[in-house]
This record gives sequence, structure tokens and C-alpha cells, in this order.
Amino acid sequence: MCAGVLSNLKPAELIDALDFLTYPCLRVHHSMIRVQDLCFSYGDYAPALQDIQLDIHPGERLAIIGPNGSGKSTLARCLNGLFQPQSGRVLIDDLPTDDPQALFSIRQRVGMVFQNPDDQLVSTSVEAEIAFGLENIALPTDEMHRRVDEMLRVFHLESYRHHPPHYLSGGEKQRVAIAAAVALRPNYLVLDEPTSLLDPQSRLQVDQFLQELQTQFAIATIYITQDLTAAARARRIVVLHQGSVVGDGTPDEIFSDGAQLQAIGLDLPFTNALARHLQQQRQWNIPLHCSVEQLADALAPLLPHPASPWPTPPPQETAPSKLNTAHLHYTYDPDLPHRQIGLDDVTVDIAAGCITALLGPSGSGKTTLAQHFNGLLKPQRGYVLLDGQDIWTQALPQIRRRVGLVFQFPELQLFEETVAADVAFGPRNLGLAPAAIDALTRRALEAVDLPWETFHQRSPLLLSGGEKRRVALAGVLAMNPEVLILDEPTAGLDPRASAGMSAIFHRLQEQGTTIILISHDMDLVAELATHVVILQEGRVLQQGSARVHLADPNLETSGLAPPATVQLMRALQERGCQVPIDLLRREQVLTFFTSA
Repeated sequence: MCAGVLSNLKPAELIDALDFLTYPCLRVHHSMIRVQDLCFSYGDYAPALQDIQLDIHPGERLAIIGPNGSGKSTLARCLNGLFQPQSGRVLIDDLPTDDPQALFSIRQRVGMVFQNPDDQLVSTSVEAEIAFGLENIALPTDEMHRRVDEMLRVFHLESYRHHPPHYLSGGEKQRVAIAAAVALRPNYLVLDEPTSLLDPQSRLQVDQFLQELQTQFAIATIYITQDLTAAARARRIVVLHQGSVVGDGTPDEIFSDGAQLQAIGLDLPFTNALARHLQQQRQWNIPLHCSVEQLADALAPLLPHPASPWPTPPPQETAPSKLNTAHLHYTYDPDLPHRQIGLDDVTVDIAAGCITALLGPSGSGKTTLAQHFNGLLKPQRGYVLLDGQDIWTQALPQIRRRVGLVFQFPELQLFEETVAADVAFGPRNLGLAPAAIDALTRRALEAVDLPWETFHQRSPLLLSGGEKRRVALAGVLAMNPEVLILDEPTAGLDPRASAGMSAIFHRLQEQGTTIILISHDMDLVAELATHVVILQEGRVLQQGSARVHLADPNLETSGLAPPATVQLMRALQERGCQVPIDLLRREQVLTFFTSA
């Protein structure tokens, strides 16, 4: 092949041509991913994948769902050769992932975004991180600059161009990781829970951009997610359970059998669940698989105009303050030229015995504020009070016992050989007697629904994702905290595990624990929170009753989106129905429509 012909090829075509000339084994006849009889196990444990048969075509938009431990992430790593099949084959455009000669080409064709962005960020600036892969494929300099600029713009990272990625929030890191993968223009893009740490509007923007990539460049997206509403926007859904494919079809086909999904630990999206409920309870003829707007169109003619008024709930009782801050200010590396303001004049009040949600777009200061509550960060100005006393005038070990923090990826807190030893670590460092340590450990494990007899001798590193979260939570609960801070506690968990965690949080609140919840899952916040604090760019925009602020029509201006329940009621109001818009929990909405 002459140099003149090569010079006219696009980058992806040039890669194929060079592969063709260099390695005859890389000659491609079929452009698709073919998974044939794939089996994979971790050591002597039950197979993580067994007899997987799957074809993924160019330009396809595929969602992979399944309960925690079903094999989704394992399958993802098999698709670009990170894991090798123990039996069966994975072919990427005819290239076998178990052929070392083919791996370089395969990983150019199959981009990968991991669940934890820290696992793939390697550079000293955001700009360099996005350019890293482009440099490795020797993309021409002009094209490299163009793509970096495009990714910074599309993913709203322009102001962070020169920032070190490790200084960014979890959600901002996730945007950088996605941008770096998309910049390479792979044929296939595998995304493992890529938006679990993003705020609702950022999720929507990423979703829209992936749709544009599919349209413009025929990039197939393989989207692993526990967000069933996001999965419903795919053209095809594959359901995994215990390492096997148990469902493969369109969203209509997959969500038509809610009982089967619930049997394996999944659930229906809100609109599907409500439509099914009303079909069964009211015999209303409404579509089972639809968006919020489509469901509102179907429901509006069936409701009386105006609908029966919903009784106004009593005013929320004022609870005494447990934690509060005044004029809190914090800047990351204030001596550097590209300093980043984390908190700017933040004054908040956390009510005792309540569940307060810290909300805001990625990078708004939520985690930074939470780390001030137990003294992990020290205010540069302002103060933090616990029960009316400045925490920095007291012994910090005692403060951190009273204010427990479960980190964004609590699995990283686990390090002991057994579950019991991990949970007992905190009480043991308090110098308590062995009998007291044992009692606290047992009680903490029971509180998170991990029976002592079953779990105390197991390795925490070999548990499922949901079980690891509960062990990490138990380790904090063993310290008997008065305040419990939870940073994205259900990110990446399946609906059953998420519901189990929510039940634990409700139970702790009923026992008097003050809970601070950081989450981008607005439906979870609607189910749990009594109060909210909304941050943006390190400042407080709103704080107070969850019922009031989550139903605020101006909520979107803060980078958030209302819960699905509020979206539906608002859409019905726009269609002339007199319905309340401040019903936050699913059960409240079901009750309203059942009695309407």
C-alpha cells in the first residue's frame, strides 16, 4: 500500500490499514463484537460468567443491567481483553482478545470507562489526561488539540483545563474519564456505571452526547448501569443474573415482565411501575413503557378536572440543631495559580434526628463540606459547631467518633482479613474491653443485616458490592456515632441492595441518629430526606424542607432535576389537572392515584 493512499485515510482507517500490513492475523471480515460460549471464574468460586452468547453490532446502543454480582463488570473487562476467557471466545471485529498480537488494536477499537474514575486517571492536568490516549496513537497535533478542546467544551471542563485531576470532585473526575475515552473515537465504548456520580443534568448531557457519537460516528455504546430509567433509553437491553444472560430484547420486551425483574433483585423504572399499578388497581388502559411526558398524556384524560384535592400535609416541626457552620471558607491549594474554591461563606444548619441531603452539581462543594463536619478538613475561615461547641476546640478523635463518615467508595475502607476484624477496628482503637468490642461488632453487623454467624469470618474483599458497602457502614456504626455522613452510599447498587440500605438509614434515623446524605440520585433523596441543603460553586443556594425545595420550579437552575414523582405531577398540572406537586415518595404517588 503506497504512502499516498495512507495519507488520505482517517485515523481509524489508518489503524486498520497498518494492522493489516503488520499482522496478517488482524485482517477484519466482520465488524461486530461476538461473544461465544464465554466462561470466566475468579479462583475456585462460582463462575462469574457462564456460556455467554452475545453479538454487538456497530452503532448499537446496548444497556447491560443485572443485580450486583451478576457479572456485568467482568463481562465489560472481557470485551477489551483486560480479562481473558477461560473457555469460549471474544472477537472484536474478528480479532480474538486472547491473541497478544491483537490486543493493541482491540483496545483502540474498544474504549473503556471504569466505575471508579480514580482507576484510570494518570496525568497531571485535565488537558493532559484527555490528550494522553491521543498521543499514544500518534494523532496529528492539530487534530489532537481540536479534540481536546471539543471534549473540554462538551463535558464542561474548560475551567479545569490546567487543574490536576486528583483535586476534582468524584463527579468531575468521572466526566474527565469519559471525555478521555470518547476523544479516542473508538468503534465501541464500554461504560461501567459511568454517570453514577454525576448530577442529573450532567447525566442527561452525557447521554445526549453519546447519542450524537452514535449518530455521527457509528460508535456502539455498551452501557452498564443500575439506573433503569437510563437503560430504558437504549435500543436493546441485556439482563445478566448469576453470570448468565436471562434477558435480551427491547426496553418494551424487558420491562413487560416486572415480576421476573423483581425476582432477581431489579425493579421497574418509576413510570413503568406506576403504569402497571394503575392497570392492575384501576383497570386504566395506559402504556406500560413510556416517558414521564407520555404517561402524563395518558393519565390526564382519566383524572377529574380538577382532580380531588390532596390534603395539605401539616407543617414540618422545627428540630433542634445538631451541626451547624458559619461563614465557612475553604480553598484548595490557595498558593497555586489555579486555585479552586471549595466553600465560599457557607452557613448551614443540620437538624438533629433528621435526614438532611446535601445536593448540588458535581464540584459544588458537597464532599468538601462533609469533610469539615468531622474535622478531616480545617476551615480557613469560619467554624463548625457540634451541639453548640466548636469542634476544633475539642479532641478530634472524639469528634470523629461522634461524627462518622462513610466515603464515596466505602469498599476502599476495608482492609482487614475478616469482616469481624474490619468492623472491630474502630472500637479496638478506643481501647475498649474485648467483651465490649465483641458486643459492638455484633450489634453493628446486625444493624446492617449481615448476620454474625454467616459473615464474621468471611473476607470483606470477597463480598459483593452491596455487602462491602454494608460492612463499611457497620465499621462506622460500631463507633456509635451521633451523626452519620453518607457520601453516595447507593451509587452502583442494584435496586434491592439500594432499598436495603434505605431501610437501614430509616431505622437509624428512628433510633435518633442524625444522617447527612450526599447523593445525585434524586429519587433516593425524595424517599429519604426530610431536609435539603443545595450548593452551587461552593455557595449555599437553598436550605430547608425537602418537600418545599425538591418541588421548587426553579430547582433546575441549580444543575439538579426534580424527582420523577415531582416531574409527573408537574406535567399533569401543565395539562390542567389539579394535583399536588410536593408528593415526593413513590408510595405517596401510588396512594394519590389509587384514590383519585
